[in-house]
Amino acid sequence: MDKFLEKTIQGIYGIFEDLFYSDEIAAKKGLMQSLDPRVKLLSILLLIVIANFGKSILFLSVFAIYTVVLAFLSKIPLKAYIKRVAVISIIFTGIILLPSTFNFFEKGSPLIYFGKNLYITKEGVLASLTLMMRSFVSLSFVYILSLSTKWTDILKAFRSFHLPQVFTTTLEMAFRYIFLFLEVSLNTFLARKSRNVGKINGKDGRKFVASVIGSTLIRSNELTEEVYKAMVSRGYRGEYKTFSSFKMTPWDYIWIFFNLIFIIALFNAKL
Repeated sequence: MDKFLEKTIQGIYGIFEDLFYSDEIAAKKGLMQSLDPRVKLLSILLLIVIANFGKSILFLSVFAIYTVVLAFLSKIPLKAYIKRVAVISIIFTGIILLPSTFNFFEKGSPLIYFGKNLYITKEGVLASLTLMMRSFVSLSFVYILSLSTKWTDILKAFRSFHLPQVFTTTLEMAFRYIFLFLEVSLNTFLARKSRNVGKINGKDGRKFVASVIGSTLIRSNELTEEVYKAMVSRGYRGEYKTFSSFKMTPWDYIWIFFNLIFIIALFNAKL
Protein backbone atom coordinates (compact mmCIF):
# COMPACT_ATOMS: atom_id res chain seq x y z
CA MET A 1 0.00 0.00 0.00
CA ASP A 2 2.82 2.41 0.85
CA LYS A 3 4.43 1.82 -2.58
CA PHE A 4 1.14 2.57 -4.34
CA LEU A 5 0.66 5.72 -2.27
CA GLU A 6 4.23 6.82 -2.95
CA LYS A 7 3.86 6.37 -6.71
CA THR A 8 0.53 8.20 -6.68
CA ILE A 9 2.04 11.12 -4.75
CA GLN A 10 4.99 11.17 -7.17
CA GLY A 11 2.59 11.39 -10.10
CA ILE A 12 0.56 14.21 -8.56
CA TYR A 13 3.75 15.99 -7.50
CA GLY A 14 5.03 15.74 -11.07
CA ILE A 15 1.88 17.43 -12.34
CA PHE A 16 2.19 20.33 -9.88
CA GLU A 17 5.89 20.61 -10.66
CA ASP A 18 5.04 20.97 -14.34
CA LEU A 19 2.43 23.60 -13.53
CA PHE A 20 4.84 25.76 -11.57
CA TYR A 21 7.87 25.38 -13.81
CA SER A 22 6.19 25.61 -17.20
CA ASP A 23 8.01 28.72 -18.47
CA GLU A 24 10.02 26.67 -20.97
CA ILE A 25 6.93 25.23 -22.67
CA ALA A 26 5.00 28.50 -22.32
CA ALA A 27 7.79 30.26 -24.26
CA LYS A 28 7.47 27.92 -27.26
CA LYS A 29 5.65 28.99 -30.41
CA GLY A 30 2.68 26.66 -30.23
CA LEU A 31 -1.06 26.99 -30.77
CA MET A 32 -2.09 27.69 -27.18
CA GLN A 33 0.96 29.87 -26.55
CA SER A 34 -0.16 32.24 -29.32
CA LEU A 35 -3.53 32.95 -27.67
CA ASP A 36 -4.49 35.68 -25.23
CA PRO A 37 -4.47 34.23 -21.67
CA ARG A 38 -7.98 35.57 -21.07
CA VAL A 39 -9.29 33.79 -24.17
CA LYS A 40 -7.47 30.59 -23.21
CA LEU A 41 -8.80 30.63 -19.66
CA LEU A 42 -12.41 31.30 -20.56
CA SER A 43 -12.49 28.88 -23.51
CA ILE A 44 -10.86 26.05 -21.54
CA LEU A 45 -13.32 26.48 -18.66
CA LEU A 46 -16.26 26.38 -21.09
CA LEU A 47 -14.85 23.30 -22.85
CA ILE A 48 -14.51 21.53 -19.49
CA VAL A 49 -18.12 22.35 -18.58
CA ILE A 50 -19.42 21.17 -21.96
CA ALA A 51 -17.33 17.97 -21.84
CA ASN A 52 -18.78 17.11 -18.43
CA PHE A 53 -22.28 17.24 -19.89
CA GLY A 54 -21.31 14.31 -22.11
CA LYS A 55 -23.01 11.06 -21.22
CA SER A 56 -21.63 8.74 -23.90
CA ILE A 57 -18.18 7.21 -24.23
CA LEU A 58 -18.04 8.27 -27.90
CA PHE A 59 -18.76 11.93 -27.08
CA LEU A 60 -16.03 11.99 -24.44
CA SER A 61 -13.63 10.08 -26.70
CA VAL A 62 -13.89 12.86 -29.28
CA PHE A 63 -12.98 15.37 -26.57
CA ALA A 64 -10.09 13.16 -25.43
CA ILE A 65 -8.69 13.02 -28.98
CA TYR A 66 -9.16 16.78 -29.23
CA THR A 67 -7.04 17.34 -26.10
CA VAL A 68 -4.24 15.12 -27.44
CA VAL A 69 -4.21 17.01 -30.76
CA LEU A 70 -4.27 20.30 -28.87
CA ALA A 71 -1.31 19.21 -26.74
CA PHE A 72 0.62 18.20 -29.86
CA LEU A 73 -0.05 21.53 -31.61
CA SER A 74 1.00 23.35 -28.43
CA LYS A 75 4.34 21.49 -28.46
CA ILE A 76 3.68 19.77 -25.15
CA PRO A 77 5.57 16.43 -24.80
CA LEU A 78 2.84 13.86 -25.43
CA LYS A 79 4.47 11.05 -23.45
CA ALA A 80 4.77 13.13 -20.29
CA TYR A 81 1.33 14.66 -20.84
CA ILE A 82 -0.50 11.33 -21.15
CA LYS A 83 1.49 9.80 -18.29
CA ARG A 84 0.79 12.69 -15.92
CA VAL A 85 -2.92 12.92 -16.67
CA ALA A 86 -3.45 9.15 -16.71
CA VAL A 87 -2.02 8.74 -13.20
CA ILE A 88 -4.97 10.57 -11.65
CA SER A 89 -7.77 10.21 -14.18
CA ILE A 90 -7.35 6.52 -15.02
CA ILE A 91 -5.36 4.78 -12.29
CA PHE A 92 -6.29 6.76 -9.18
CA THR A 93 -9.88 7.56 -10.19
CA GLY A 94 -10.34 4.04 -11.56
CA ILE A 95 -9.40 2.43 -8.25
CA ILE A 96 -11.79 4.72 -6.37
CA LEU A 97 -14.62 3.87 -8.78
CA LEU A 98 -13.92 0.11 -8.80
CA PRO A 99 -16.44 -0.73 -6.01
CA SER A 100 -19.20 1.10 -7.91
CA THR A 101 -18.99 -1.47 -10.73
CA PHE A 102 -20.36 -4.22 -8.48
CA ASN A 103 -24.05 -5.08 -8.25
CA PHE A 104 -24.28 -3.83 -4.66
CA PHE A 105 -23.85 -0.25 -5.90
CA GLU A 106 -25.10 -0.37 -9.50
CA LYS A 107 -27.89 -2.74 -10.45
CA GLY A 108 -27.83 -4.06 -13.99
CA SER A 109 -26.85 -6.84 -16.35
CA PRO A 110 -24.13 -9.19 -15.02
CA LEU A 111 -20.81 -8.89 -16.82
CA ILE A 112 -18.27 -10.75 -14.66
CA TYR A 113 -19.27 -13.16 -11.89
CA PHE A 114 -17.32 -13.52 -8.63
CA GLY A 115 -19.97 -15.62 -6.96
CA LYS A 116 -23.67 -16.31 -6.97
CA ASN A 117 -24.63 -12.94 -5.52
CA LEU A 118 -21.53 -10.93 -6.41
CA TYR A 119 -20.80 -9.70 -9.92
CA ILE A 120 -19.74 -6.68 -11.95
CA THR A 121 -22.55 -5.06 -13.91
CA LYS A 122 -22.39 -3.67 -17.43
CA GLU A 123 -24.08 -0.45 -16.30
CA GLY A 124 -21.56 -0.03 -13.48
CA VAL A 125 -18.60 -0.41 -15.84
CA LEU A 126 -20.06 2.09 -18.33
CA ALA A 127 -20.79 4.62 -15.56
CA SER A 128 -17.24 4.26 -14.20
CA LEU A 129 -15.69 4.59 -17.66
CA THR A 130 -17.75 7.73 -18.27
CA LEU A 131 -16.52 9.33 -15.06
CA MET A 132 -12.93 8.34 -15.85
CA MET A 133 -13.21 9.86 -19.32
CA ARG A 134 -14.64 13.07 -17.88
CA SER A 135 -11.78 13.20 -15.42
CA PHE A 136 -9.22 12.60 -18.19
CA VAL A 137 -10.66 15.32 -20.45
CA SER A 138 -11.00 17.88 -17.64
CA LEU A 139 -7.48 17.28 -16.33
CA SER A 140 -6.11 17.35 -19.87
CA PHE A 141 -7.55 20.80 -20.55
CA VAL A 142 -6.26 22.13 -17.21
CA TYR A 143 -2.83 20.59 -17.83
CA ILE A 144 -2.58 22.08 -21.33
CA LEU A 145 -3.67 25.51 -20.10
CA SER A 146 -1.18 25.45 -17.24
CA LEU A 147 1.78 24.32 -19.35
CA SER A 148 1.11 26.75 -22.18
CA THR A 149 0.58 29.75 -19.89
CA LYS A 150 2.68 31.24 -17.14
CA TRP A 151 1.10 30.91 -13.71
CA THR A 152 1.26 34.69 -13.16
CA ASP A 153 -0.58 35.26 -16.46
CA ILE A 154 -3.31 32.81 -15.43
CA LEU A 155 -3.85 34.70 -12.18
CA LYS A 156 -3.85 38.02 -14.03
CA ALA A 157 -6.43 36.61 -16.47
CA PHE A 158 -8.64 35.64 -13.53
CA ARG A 159 -8.38 39.17 -12.16
CA SER A 160 -9.26 40.65 -15.55
CA PHE A 161 -12.72 39.09 -15.15
CA HIS A 162 -13.14 41.18 -11.97
CA LEU A 163 -13.18 38.21 -9.64
CA PRO A 164 -12.76 39.04 -5.93
CA GLN A 165 -9.11 39.36 -4.93
CA VAL A 166 -9.68 36.87 -2.12
CA PHE A 167 -10.46 34.23 -4.80
CA THR A 168 -7.20 34.67 -6.72
CA THR A 169 -5.20 35.00 -3.50
CA THR A 170 -6.68 31.78 -2.12
CA LEU A 171 -6.03 30.01 -5.42
CA GLU A 172 -2.37 30.98 -5.66
CA MET A 173 -1.71 30.19 -1.99
CA ALA A 174 -3.49 26.82 -2.23
CA PHE A 175 -1.33 25.77 -5.18
CA ARG A 176 1.84 26.69 -3.33
CA TYR A 177 0.80 24.82 -0.19
CA ILE A 178 -0.28 21.69 -2.06
CA PHE A 179 3.04 21.65 -3.90
CA LEU A 180 4.97 21.94 -0.63
CA PHE A 181 2.85 19.30 1.13
CA LEU A 182 3.50 16.82 -1.67
CA GLU A 183 7.21 17.60 -1.50
CA VAL A 184 7.21 16.99 2.26
CA SER A 185 5.42 13.65 1.78
CA LEU A 186 7.89 12.52 -0.89
CA ASN A 187 10.84 13.52 1.28
CA THR A 188 9.36 11.41 4.09
CA PHE A 189 9.14 8.36 1.81
CA LEU A 190 12.70 8.99 0.61
CA ALA A 191 14.00 9.27 4.18
CA ARG A 192 12.33 5.99 5.07
CA LYS A 193 13.81 4.22 2.03
CA SER A 194 17.31 5.39 2.89
CA ARG A 195 16.99 3.88 6.38
CA ASN A 196 15.18 0.70 5.43
CA VAL A 197 16.83 -2.69 4.93
CA GLY A 198 14.94 -5.64 3.44
CA LYS A 199 11.24 -6.05 2.75
CA ILE A 200 8.48 -4.51 4.85
CA ASN A 201 5.32 -6.45 5.66
CA GLY A 202 1.83 -5.09 5.12
CA LYS A 203 1.21 -4.22 8.76
CA ASP A 204 4.34 -2.07 9.05
CA GLY A 205 3.53 -0.47 5.70
CA ARG A 206 0.08 0.57 6.89
CA LYS A 207 1.52 1.98 10.10
CA PHE A 208 4.00 4.01 8.08
CA VAL A 209 1.28 5.41 5.79
CA ALA A 210 -0.74 6.46 8.85
CA SER A 211 2.30 8.15 10.38
CA VAL A 212 3.02 9.99 7.10
CA ILE A 213 -0.52 11.36 7.00
CA GLY A 214 -0.30 12.47 10.63
CA SER A 215 3.11 14.11 10.33
CA THR A 216 2.11 15.87 7.10
CA LEU A 217 -0.93 17.41 8.78
CA ILE A 218 1.22 18.62 11.67
CA ARG A 219 3.88 20.08 9.41
CA SER A 220 1.24 21.75 7.23
CA ASN A 221 0.41 24.17 10.03
CA GLU A 222 4.05 25.14 10.32
CA LEU A 223 4.50 25.47 6.55
CA THR A 224 1.53 27.78 6.01
CA GLU A 225 2.97 30.41 8.33
CA GLU A 226 6.51 30.01 7.00
CA VAL A 227 5.47 30.27 3.35
CA TYR A 228 3.36 33.37 3.93
CA LYS A 229 6.13 35.14 5.86
CA ALA A 230 8.65 34.22 3.15
CA MET A 231 6.37 35.68 0.46
CA VAL A 232 5.78 38.90 2.42
CA SER A 233 9.51 39.33 3.02
CA ARG A 234 10.01 39.19 -0.76
CA GLY A 235 7.50 41.95 -1.47
CA TYR A 236 4.23 40.04 -1.74
CA ARG A 237 1.24 42.30 -0.98
CA GLY A 238 -1.74 40.17 -1.97
CA GLU A 239 -1.26 39.98 -5.74
CA TYR A 240 1.40 39.30 -8.35
CA LYS A 241 2.80 42.11 -10.46
CA THR A 242 3.46 41.22 -14.09
CA PHE A 243 4.97 43.23 -16.93
CA SER A 244 2.95 41.47 -19.61
CA SER A 245 -0.09 43.15 -21.18
CA PHE A 246 -2.94 41.25 -22.79
CA LYS A 247 -4.03 41.98 -26.35
CA MET A 248 -6.27 39.93 -28.62
CA THR A 249 -5.01 38.97 -32.06
CA PRO A 250 -6.66 37.38 -35.15
CA TRP A 251 -5.56 33.97 -33.81
CA ASP A 252 -7.85 34.46 -30.80
CA TYR A 253 -10.90 35.06 -33.01
CA ILE A 254 -10.01 32.06 -35.17
CA TRP A 255 -9.71 29.92 -32.01
CA ILE A 256 -13.11 31.10 -30.74
CA PHE A 257 -14.76 30.49 -34.12
CA PHE A 258 -13.24 27.00 -34.47
CA ASN A 259 -14.39 25.91 -31.02
CA LEU A 260 -17.92 27.18 -31.67
CA ILE A 261 -18.06 25.11 -34.87
CA PHE A 262 -16.57 22.10 -33.03
CA ILE A 263 -19.15 22.24 -30.23
CA ILE A 264 -22.10 22.81 -32.58
CA ALA A 265 -20.98 19.89 -34.76
CA LEU A 266 -20.67 17.61 -31.72
CA PHE A 267 -24.18 18.34 -30.49
CA ASN A 268 -25.67 18.09 -33.99
CA ALA A 269 -24.03 14.68 -34.40
CA LYS A 270 -25.91 13.55 -31.23
CA LEU A 271 -23.04 11.37 -30.05
